[in-house]
Amino acid sequence: MRILYTLLALLLAFTASAQQNPQYSQYIFNSMNLNPAYTGSKNVLNLNVFHRSQWTGIDGAPTTQSLNLDGVVANDRLGLGLGITRDKIGAQSTLSIYGNAAVKLQVSPTGIISLGIAPGLIQTSVDGSELGISDDPSIPATDDSYIKPDVKIGAYYHTDRFYAGVSASDLLRFEKTTVLEPERTYYFTAGYVFDIGTFVKLKPSVLVKETFQAPANIDFNGFVLLADKLWLGASYRTSMNVFNDNPEEESVRKRTALALIAELQISKSLRVGYSYDKMLNALDGFNTHEVSVGYYFFKKKETRMLTPQYF
Repeated sequence: MRILYTLLALLLAFTASAQQNPQYSQYIFNSMNLNPAYTGSKNVLNLNVFHRSQWTGIDGAPTTQSLNLDGVVANDRLGLGLGITRDKIGAQSTLSIYGNAAVKLQVSPTGIISLGIAPGLIQTSVDGSELGISDDPSIPATDDSYIKPDVKIGAYYHTDRFYAGVSASDLLRFEKTTVLEPERTYYFTAGYVFDIGTFVKLKPSVLVKETFQAPANIDFNGFVLLADKLWLGASYRTSMNVFNDNPEEESVRKRTALALIAELQISKSLRVGYSYDKMLNALDGFNTHEVSVGYYFFKKKETRMLTPQYF
């Protein structure tokens, strides 16, 4: 396993730009990590935390922890939030902190468009001692870290049943020899909630992640909502060329996975989610687990949400 760990760490060190930002399966329940314009969209103080263990069984495989807190002020027209994420892959770890702000504009009786920005700081570290390699001058012998500023921007439109958003991350670029930075990433999301009956609702959605440097990552999602309390669904994740055609990237295009996802609204305030990712390629023997917990902090005068929140 030590050899496998070393190979994985080296691979990730030299392909960090392709690795991109941390992977999430339950972003559909809180999209603030992907789009700052989502901040404050639930109109209550909203806390969401989660832990993700990717490819369990491989030493040095990615692990991610995240905490997001957002709410609204100024007569529900301004969303403010804070996002903290720690991501570790092999010998490289990243800690990011973003402050989010989103202006909400009513454009129709049920339609709201939000424009968001999230300035932040990112600390990236590489601990060469974890690799067990001491004779390679390109790999730091001990911990080597640096801090850089960053900013995300986004736009988000939603009604009671439909939503669509576009955003961009890693907008500030800096060169660092020991740590390869993620490419600038663009996101597009959209989804709709259909009534199947008084007890069941259906929610299809899609997420596209594009860097214009490699095949795009695309998630196709489908969920059913039972009694407005239990979400059950699946996400099919794949890669395909959208804006480029690189034959040498054939192996990258096969980054496919299936995620089974559930979230239960235990009470008016508390919700719990779980996802299980099954790889559909050479890594099919290594699975991924993600757990999330969310909590709504209602004001005393509020007994329920004024409008059901489906995204």
